[in-house]
This record gives sequence, structure tokens and C-alpha cells, in this order.
Amino acid sequence: MSPRTKAILAILLAQLLWSTAGLSKIIVRELDPYVAGFLRFFVASVVILPFFLKEKFKSKHMVRDMLPFSLAGAINVVFFYVGLETSTANAASLIYAGVPLVTALIAHYAIAERLIARRLIGIITGGIGVLFIALLPLIERGESASGNFPGNIFFILATLTWSCYLVGSRRASTKHNYSPLTISSMFIFVTCIIFFIISLFTFTSSYIETLRQPSMVLLILHLGTLVTVATFTLHQWAIKYTSATTASLSTYIGPIFAVTANSILLGEKITPGFVAGAAIVFAGILIISGNNLVKEARSWILK
Repeated sequence: MSPRTKAILAILLAQLLWSTAGLSKIIVRELDPYVAGFLRFFVASVVILPFFLKEKFKSKHMVRDMLPFSLAGAINVVFFYVGLETSTANAASLIYAGVPLVTALIAHYAIAERLIARRLIGIITGGIGVLFIALLPLIERGESASGNFPGNIFFILATLTWSCYLVGSRRASTKHNYSPLTISSMFIFVTCIIFFIISLFTFTSSYIETLRQPSMVLLILHLGTLVTVATFTLHQWAIKYTSATTASLSTYIGPIFAVTANSILLGEKITPGFVAGAAIVFAGILIISGNNLVKEARSWILK
């Protein structure tokens, strides 16, 4: 199995784990988003710290090299939460569909990553699929997917900062040879600190009783370990062995896995329109990946 195929499988596994992040809605009902975010990344920091300390390669310029794009990734999370407070999740999905295209453009000019015609066609095709899925509430139920203007501005800012994070992390892994674990650790530590500072102004004593509930503790542990440490490490590993643009295609896969998880955990129905949109998304991925996945699948079958 080629490193590129392994990387794409890592993206799929990361998105499968990420799809359970919807369980955070249960926590946000009891806690404000900033306290919830801090607890998630605090657990992630505790879990990943021992592995980070065992890393052999530690440059004296590590903070300088990784702090800028780690801040971009952390600010992306903040912008997303702020936008979600006033706008809709549908609007977020719609706007985040622009991440791969923005990433491709930034990567092309910032780190000279090739923007070949096939990749651009795949990005556009996948973007059409995500846009179709994002607009399904408007098409099927008559509900608005546009959200509101102030919240959508924050989603746009989140899209830009996340794209910068993807490009920066790609540069750190290729030019400076930082490992996926080191890059993920820095992002998690920085995000934890930022959410901690914000939560100092939002935390109330009533949260203490909520945090004593075993179910709440289990959810926070799940979000901190599997949804944060495992997923971001897998994602960074994928970036190292593919490209920032290809790894950003996880934005397309996320809605598919998330809706599937919701259908199982929350009993939500998968519509024919969603299946059609999912097919367009995977078509875009196949266009970008070429025949690599098909060849790998054929070899597995023959074996």
C-alpha cells in the first residue's frame, strides 16, 4: 500500500472519528462553547503531552516555526464557535466548502504547491457536492441554509484561518521535518491556552455541578482523545504524505460521515438528495486521487 493511499485512508478514519463530534451538542446545552472547548483541548493536551515529550527531534526554533499557523488553527476554532452562536450549522457547511479551493490557492503561492488542472477540477466537483448537501434543508424542507450575515463573516474568517493552518502545517512537515505528532501537539496546546483565557470570562459556578455528571465526563474524554488527539494526528500524517490541498478534502467527507453518525445516534433520516451529494463528493476525491485507490483496491481483492 502506497504512502498516498495510507494517507487517504487516514483522512477517512479521521473523519469517521470526527463525525461523533456532534455529541458536543449535549455538552453545549449545559456549558458555554468556550468552557466546553477548553475542557476538550485540556483533556487533549494531557493525553498528547507524554507522547510529545518523547519526540526525539525538537528544534530550538520549534515555537517560532509552528506558533503562527498554530494560532491560525486555534483562531479558526474560536471563529467557528462565535459564528455558530448567531448563524447556522448549514451556513458553516456551505462556507467551509471553500476551504480546499482557498487552501489550493494559498499553497500554490505560499509553498509552491502545484495546482494542476485535474486537482482543480476535483476540488470544484467536490465543492459542488458539499454545496448541494448544504442546500438540502432549503431544497427539501424549505428551511433557510444561509444563516445571518454577522455569523457568516466569522465563518469566512474561520475558513481563511483554517486554510492558512493547513498550508503552514504542510510547510512545517516538509521543510522543517516536524512530525505529525509534534505539529498536532503544538496546535492543541495553543488552542487550549486560547480557550482557557476566554473561558475565564464565561465560566460560572453552576458549571461545577454539571461537570460532576459521569456522562458529561465521558463525553469530554471522548472529545478530547478520539475526536481531537487521534483525528488531528491522523490528519497531520495525511498532510505529510499527500499535500495540504488533498488533506483539506476532509472538509468534503466530514458532512457525509457526520450525517451518517447522526442517523445512527440521533435517528435522523438520510435522504436520496444526501446520497446524490455524497456521490458527487466522492467523485471529486477520485478525480484528484486518480487511479491510485482503484489500483490498491484491485490488488487487495486479488490478494
